[in-house]
Amino acid sequence: MATPLRTPHERAPIPALGSEPIPKERYTTREYADREWRRMWTRVWLLAGRESDAPEPGDYFSFEIGPESVLIVRQRDGSLAARYNVCTHRGNRLREPGRGHAERFACLFHGWQFDLDGKLIAPLDPESFPQGCRGLDLRAVRCETWAGFVFVNLDPDAAPLSEYLGVIPAHLAPYHFEDWQVAFDATIEIDCNWKTSVDAFNEAYHLSATHTWTLEFSDDVRTQYDCYERHTRMIFPEVQASPRHPGADTVTPGIRDLFLKRIGVDVDAFRGGPAEARAAFAEAVRKLGPALGCDFSELSESQLCDDFHYTLFPNVTFNIHSLFTWVFTHRPHPDDPHRMFFDFVSLVRAPGKLPRPEKQKLCARDGDRFAGRCEGGELMDEDLYNLPRIQAGMRSAGFRSLHLGDQEIRIRHFHRTLEGYLGR
Repeated sequence: MATPLRTPHERAPIPALGSEPIPKERYTTREYADREWRRMWTRVWLLAGRESDAPEPGDYFSFEIGPESVLIVRQRDGSLAARYNVCTHRGNRLREPGRGHAERFACLFHGWQFDLDGKLIAPLDPESFPQGCRGLDLRAVRCETWAGFVFVNLDPDAAPLSEYLGVIPAHLAPYHFEDWQVAFDATIEIDCNWKTSVDAFNEAYHLSATHTWTLEFSDDVRTQYDCYERHTRMIFPEVQASPRHPGADTVTPGIRDLFLKRIGVDVDAFRGGPAEARAAFAEAVRKLGPALGCDFSELSESQLCDDFHYTLFPNVTFNIHSLFTWVFTHRPHPDDPHRMFFDFVSLVRAPGKLPRPEKQKLCARDGDRFAGRCEGGELMDEDLYNLPRIQAGMRSAGFRSLHLGDQEIRIRHFHRTLEGYLGR
């Protein structure tokens, strides 16, 4: 019998990161953004999408990062390969951003044609090029997968993805993300630096002011913060009230209605305190397993109740719950350090095959919001409200640097990791 998979729950050693302020120029200057591109973005593994978005030979999806666009293509042998999304003749983009299918890639400028493996198979009038057309295949990009996720790396000499991810595959193996399906997909442009957005989801310290209403069933005070080599985690307790809330150490109406009743617990018959409420919620989730075609036996009570929140350096946020996971990627604007693209994908466990939703393209500047588009949209909009205002404040002469406390250690660890690529 195979040994059950287990996610470690123990607190990681607390690194000595000091208490120096973080310069605001890292968020506001073109010069720093350029250094990030040259020294970091082109050398790290980046989450590009899901394997399920290119299931059949010829299916593809694109990934945009900074000035680059990459095509991830399902090959005829079933493997995935990535190529720069640019014709090698005169530099025309081969495909618009998104998903699609092709038997070959034909440039709309001069009709040059490339096979699924990137080989140039039909340049127009090849006899008119006295120098020939050799060496003009689509340039390859490193592409590897983990748990149904597709990653790319612009550095051809990069270490393998498994080495880059470190502890992450072992930590998250019990969730079997390869079996989860996309239930919501949107990208919203926000007027802030990409790191401003990453930071917002790297601590629970903001809950009492930004998401005050959630304190009735979320515990921002007893959140555990863990730092690993590149990546970080917080275990954010839910189905229990914050000590800041008047209902602390009781089963609040929010816990009864938003958690117990919603998952099928008979709240009229329920008797017990917060510990019993968490146990009842976890047991109700386990009972859903057969109907969802999944086994929760590898997940602890904490994993069934709480948010196991991981940040993969540099720009991926996993909000992991037992029944759904929110995956955020925070991408830089190619030209403006005060703008970014926030990708929000919701993954769920579901019996049968769900129809793949189309990506929604939104812009916060135009008033677009998540409320009414997805479950939890109101919560997300509270964060989106803050982000442009934080970015605007960073440009003020009245603000000099980020002043971080112990509850923001993941932000400090992120910057220490960033410094490893860029220098201090």
